[in-house]
Amino acid sequence: MKKLSLLLIISALILSGCWDQRQFKNVKLALSIGLDEGSNGQMTETVSIPTVRGGGEGPLEETVQILSSDAHTVLDARDKIDRMISHSFNPSKMEVLLLGEDLAKKDIYPVLDNFYRNPNSNLNAKLVIVEGTARKALEFRGAGEMRISEYLNGMLEGAEAASRTTGENLQMICAELVEEGEDFTLPLIKFDEEEVALEFSGLALMSGEKYTGEKISAEQAPLLMLLKGIKGRFVQLTRKVDDNEEEILDYITVEVMKFNDDMKINPSKDEIKVDISLDLDVRVTEYPHDHLVSEKVIEDLNKKLSEVLTAEAEQIISKLQEANSDVFSIGRHIHAYHPDVWKQMDWKTMYPEVQFNTEVNAEIQQHGIVN
Repeated sequence: MKKLSLLLIISALILSGCWDQRQFKNVKLALSIGLDEGSNGQMTETVSIPTVRGGGEGPLEETVQILSSDAHTVLDARDKIDRMISHSFNPSKMEVLLLGEDLAKKDIYPVLDNFYRNPNSNLNAKLVIVEGTARKALEFRGAGEMRISEYLNGMLEGAEAASRTTGENLQMICAELVEEGEDFTLPLIKFDEEEVALEFSGLALMSGEKYTGEKISAEQAPLLMLLKGIKGRFVQLTRKVDDNEEEILDYITVEVMKFNDDMKINPSKDEIKVDISLDLDVRVTEYPHDHLVSEKVIEDLNKKLSEVLTAEAEQIISKLQEANSDVFSIGRHIHAYHPDVWKQMDWKTMYPEVQFNTEVNAEIQQHGIVN
């Protein structure tokens, strides 16, 4: 009997872990949050709150409430929004955090501070910069009945699969925000007025904790990812390799099967040289000009495609240097492996002067079933 009593007491102690439970029926979950620059030094927070009603034998009905508030800080805005809704505002299930471009061009860490300090924050949420305002993106209703958070998540997952973005979340970029000698990119979206749709626009280039206002286009983003050693489920590149009367005959589309990237950094206090090489094994998925049975044609295409991609890689690196965005983490490498050199330099001044030597080699391994 004593053993049974002792077992019951121990079980009660182990199972008494529900004292801090939070009932979802008593809160309003914000799945998408947008932050914009407000007036008079304030910020504007916009939230998208879905509410599901019905159930049982009847159909479920969902309504979405979009609310905005101007405030001094994120928590101040959240407190004001809390006064506008029934139940309590809760951002713990946030899936996407949007930053308007004007706000992102300032130091973004202060607006992210609460998300890192709050233990209930979802640090798996994606961080996105919007060309224009985050509020306009959250108010977009062209996705049918789909929630805007699902729409944006689907867009970002597609971009990650196509090797257009890294797929990093709030937790992963935290170290990059505070790490010296390392910058990063963020997904950039915009509202297409003509198509009335949100569109993945490219990669926003960060310098330190600020958006530079410069970007790598959606078309060039996969090549940057490959240069960084990142590949999603697939990489598709369409490039001009000829000059015919019919424009459709000028282009080739290839899918990257395998790749090998290499970067060598040779630093000194006066000069830094970086050699970047990228070797691509590709499969031709579209070539309207045909004639791929000829070895001469394939050799010429390999040479032309390599030249085009090398020139494009040089353009990308030039843009990175103009934006002072060290997304290859060259400064971090020097800091770690050449500390004496690092101490003698001002990296933000030195990085734009780095001498890059870039080479991309593409080789066609497969040319499809049509000869």
